[in-house]
Amino acid sequence: MPHSALVNRWSAGQPAFGGWVTGDSENVIAMFGRLGYDYVGIDTQHTPLNDAQAAVLVRRLVNAPYAVIVRVSKNDPAIIGRILDAGADGIIVPMVSTAEEAAAAVQAYRYPPEGVRSFGPFRGDLGLDLVALQKRVSCFVMIETAQGLDNIRQICAVPGLEGIYIGPADLSIGLGLDPMLAFSSDQLKEPVETIRAACAEFGLVMGGHSLNATDAVRWVGRGSRLVSLGADSVMLATIAAQELETARRGHADAGAGTPSTPYG
Repeated sequence: MPHSALVNRWSAGQPAFGGWVTGDSENVIAMFGRLGYDYVGIDTQHTPLNDAQAAVLVRRLVNAPYAVIVRVSKNDPAIIGRILDAGADGIIVPMVSTAEEAAAAVQAYRYPPEGVRSFGPFRGDLGLDLVALQKRVSCFVMIETAQGLDNIRQICAVPGLEGIYIGPADLSIGLGLDPMLAFSSDQLKEPVETIRAACAEFGLVMGGHSLNATDAVRWVGRGSRLVSLGADSVMLATIAAQELETARRGHADAGAGTPSTPYG
């Protein structure tokens, strides 16, 4: 069953908004939590973070009031098992293009006979009930290739999936489109509608990346219910640049000169 923070939002007919984490700072994760984000997404695919580092971050967040979801680097049962043993509430598996690959992702979080997950209960506080351990996991697979889009209904029909997570840039590349326009334009309008319709047909959640709040609103309008509001590093760079520009412009507009007393 998905984390209560996600269930509460979806039950109220609202999207869940998350912060995307690209570094190993627990302070950044805590900040997203304090600000009221519904989940944090820890990325081990397109960041220096590896699965072991992500597992260390995750194990301290089991009782967090927000969901902790990890995008693993690849569809590998050993990697997925380690992340889940650490206590992650969910996984996002990249580059899934076929129903068979989606089924492999599901099998990686399920114990035998339904799956291939190895039992490693180093988190005693999570309990030893295999059914409960399995049920607490939400599995999302990423559609980011032309083949994945072609196979979307077969992928959505795989039992055990919570939802589909769209990778706009890679999907644009796969469709011969400009990845730099993936977030700010409507070039993916028809593919996204195809994915949304398949998710609706099979009762799955559609989610995906956005770059900022304006972009997030556009994705919610397209039917996205799990919306990452941009990476921590991008948010920091954006705000830092804005603050510097505002300070310099304000200084120039005020006609201020060099301070008469040196700093320090």
